[in-house]
Amino acid sequence: MQSMALVVFLRGCNVGGHKTFRPTLLNEQLKHYDAVNIGATGTFVIRRRTSHARLRADLLRRLPFEAEVIPTMKGSRHPFTS
Repeated sequence: MQSMALVVFLRGCNVGGHKTFRPTLLNEQLKHYDAVNIGATGTFVIRRRTSHARLRADLLRRLPFEAEVIPTMKGSRHPFTS
């Protein structure tokens, strides 16, 4: 389990009309994680302690499409680079 905030990216969502969803509605559904929505493209800060696996499963269950969920801890390396 993580002990600091997670930043979660939903890769390729709400870009060019593909994989569209309402981040504000998803944020409401994630209030038990003390989530904060950042912008319209699917970036969230998760402030409540949880595991990556639990959060990923919860996000995928709530989205109307298959998405790449990329959680990263605050201060860690950029998630899209190796």
